[in-house]
Amino acid sequence: MTRALLPAIVTAFAAGTTALTRRLAPILLESSVDIPPTNLLSLYIAGGRFVSFALVYGLLLGVAYRIGRTRDDPRGDGTVVLATGVVATVAYLVVTAGTLLWLDPQQGAITAVRMVGSSVGVGVQLAVVAFAGLALGRRRGSSAPASA
Repeated sequence: MTRALLPAIVTAFAAGTTALTRRLAPILLESSVDIPPTNLLSLYIAGGRFVSFALVYGLLLGVAYRIGRTRDDPRGDGTVVLATGVVATVAYLVVTAGTLLWLDPQQGAITAVRMVGSSVGVGVQLAVVAFAGLALGRRRGSSAPASA
C-alpha cells in the first residue's frame, strides 16, 4: 500500500462519520432506546459534530500535510485529491442511503436528489481539505533550510 492512499482511507472514515453525525438526532429519535432530554440530545449532536470536525480537519489535513512534506514529485497530487473526493462522495452516499433507508424506507425522489447533492458537496469539501494539506506540506517541505 502506498502512502498516497492514506488520504482516501482517512476520507472514507471521515465521510462516514460526517454522514452519521448529520443524522444523529433522527437516529436517536427513531431508535428503540429512551429519548434523551433535549439538553442531552443537543450535547450529543454538538459532540458528534466536533468529532466530525476533528476527523476532517485534524486527521485528514494532517495526513495530507505529512504526505505533501514527504513526496518529492508533485505530479501525483491531482490524482490523490481526485481519489479523495470520489471516495468521500461514495462513502457519504452509502452511509447516508443506509441511514435514510433504515429510518424510513419510503424515501421520495427529492430525498434522493438531496442525498446525492450533499454527497457531492462533502466529496468536494474533503477533496479541498486534502488539496490544502498537500499544498501546505509541499510548501513547508520546500522551505526547509538547505544546510543544517
